[in-house]
Amino acid sequence: MRQPDVVVAGGGPGGLAAAAALARAGLRVVVLERQAEIGAPIRTSGGSYIGDLTALGIPASLFHPYRRARFVTPHEEVVFAYDPPLLCLLDVRGTFQLLAELAAAAGAELRLGVSALAPIVEDGRAVGVASKSTVGRSEELRCRVVVDATGYRAAMLTQAGVGAPFRRFGVGAEYDLFAPHYDHDETAIVVGHGVAPAGYAWAGPWRAGRVRLGVGIIHPDARDDPRPYLDRLLANGAAYGLNLAGAQPLEVHHGLIPAEGLRPRFVGDGIVAVGDAAGQASPILGEGIRWALRGGRMAAEAIVEAMAGGDVSAATLGRYERRWRAHYGASLRVGQWINEEMAAWTDAQWDEAARTLRRVRPRQLEHMLQGTAGPALLLRMLVTNPALLTTGARTVAGRLRRAALGTRPSAEC
Repeated sequence: MRQPDVVVAGGGPGGLAAAAALARAGLRVVVLERQAEIGAPIRTSGGSYIGDLTALGIPASLFHPYRRARFVTPHEEVVFAYDPPLLCLLDVRGTFQLLAELAAAAGAELRLGVSALAPIVEDGRAVGVASKSTVGRSEELRCRVVVDATGYRAAMLTQAGVGAPFRRFGVGAEYDLFAPHYDHDETAIVVGHGVAPAGYAWAGPWRAGRVRLGVGIIHPDARDDPRPYLDRLLANGAAYGLNLAGAQPLEVHHGLIPAEGLRPRFVGDGIVAVGDAAGQASPILGEGIRWALRGGRMAAEAIVEAMAGGDVSAATLGRYERRWRAHYGASLRVGQWINEEMAAWTDAQWDEAARTLRRVRPRQLEHMLQGTAGPALLLRMLVTNPALLTTGARTVAGRLRRAALGTRPSAEC
């Protein structure tokens, strides 16, 4: 059998997006997915933004839009209305399987039930992947480039010696509920130490009668298990304005997402990482599917260029990393600063944040939530809205002042 040009380790959105783009460019691509089904088990809620998903080619049939977003703190509540809708929740399994169909249609080979165990490294360069199937068959697949799409483990990248494993994670537990009385125009974020220390809880429908209810806690900022908090939230949803009358769990989901921001390096000789493996996720709300899609496609573009020139060294593949940082680095860095500050907020600081959020313009809040607010835009928000300088935001403000010097805004108010 002819060896592949590229081996993609992981059948999530970043890996599948890269595989489709690479196969369309005429490269032989093999995707290794350790599970027996694309999109299962579900490890993410699938919260995202309609404009971004539409631009990325995800059809409206695969997401549920919201006209209201409610932010609930221990003693305050803020409601944001959007018409047309801004936020949505994805049919996660359906979306992943669509991406797999697109990759297969482009010519990529999908191998299910096959785990990527380790990269094959020779003279410091990744030259393939050692794999093992669920039936015990071992195989070495040699290739010119390895794409690490193994998620929070970043297994290929770290074993190839490109950086250390992640140490800070968002740890989530979620119920997919049958909840016939929940308001299907609304999603809610609930915060406070009694709900999710160093994290937040969420609720939102993803189709008629079905609601995802979850709790995420950042480790090691806090060491709590999110599952007891999730059970209390389900039992006491009415206290937070969540109509969960008659709700019953139909699925239980668990997941981890890196919470350290973008990796210092996510490209090496013969290897690149995409999605969570590269730290390409929104630090504020912890959603990563749209970022993974962008990362997979951007990585594929650089791989095609590198292979056309016959040079797959880190220097040449590094075009991908440089382009990513140029497009998204500043905005995601701001989000990471905010994430680190919010993880330590007290209930009183959350209440103050809710009161000051009422002064933020809808377009500004949109940029904050989407992760498109760079240092200069955030600094301008603080200058025009001094009340935003809550106790917990002052450290972020200082960082923004320093970072914004000489920096152009990444988005307009």
